[in-house]
Amino acid sequence: MKTLGVKQFQQMAFKLLKQPDGAFKEHLGLIPKNFISIVYGRSGNGKTEYCIQMAKYLAGFGKVLWLSYEQGHGVDLQNAINRNNMHEVSGNFLVADPTEDLKKGVTFLEDLDKTLSKRNSPDFIFIDSVDYTRFKWEDYEFLKRKYGKKKGFIFISHIKGREPKSTIGQDIKYDGHIGTVVRDYIAYHDKNRFSSFEPYVIYEERARLLNPLFFAPKLADEPKKAAKKAGVNAKKVAKELLQDEGVSA
Repeated sequence: MKTLGVKQFQQMAFKLLKQPDGAFKEHLGLIPKNFISIVYGRSGNGKTEYCIQMAKYLAGFGKVLWLSYEQGHGVDLQNAINRNNMHEVSGNFLVADPTEDLKKGVTFLEDLDKTLSKRNSPDFIFIDSVDYTRFKWEDYEFLKRKYGKKKGFIFISHIKGREPKSTIGQDIKYDGHIGTVVRDYIAYHDKNRFSSFEPYVIYEERARLLNPLFFAPKLADEPKKAAKKAGVNAKKVAKELLQDEGVSA
């Protein structure tokens, strides 16, 4: 047990990522390098796309390892990587198929532990998906205890109802720092200990098609400002723009 006085605790320094202003900073909040997150959602809603975009963002702060337990080195993952121009961070982004060349009798956890214990091992680890790792609570606790103060872990999960599909996924959500659900190419936080709950639009063209009402307040606000400046009927302009977008005013 380590006990600190109030002043000692208040004076503790935490290393936060020096993020440039932008969508991810507003979405994630002021995050430390070592954080635990879980991202969950239905297939075809932009879950992988969101995580690839986050991986590219985090590659600006350190090495990123994508562990593809579910797809391996598959074409779907390759397409997502190509769409997001991951070659721009090629020096800091690696994709591993943990099922390839796995020695008999060696578990996924043992193999991952061996990788992370090496010198200059990745700073951020994406686990895609936790449903395919067969991890238990004890395995998660082991990773958190051994590496949780040094590395960031982003677990990807399928969804059941409104929660991560597996029990371990649900446990990670309640224990970790950030829980993010992806719907209609928009990422929402169910939980964020870093105090930011700003949604993140993954692919705007697709998101507008699937969820036009999400954009309605913004569409209505922009013409009101412009109309007021021009001295015209702001309400009328906003209504016309919304109708053009196929949204009921």
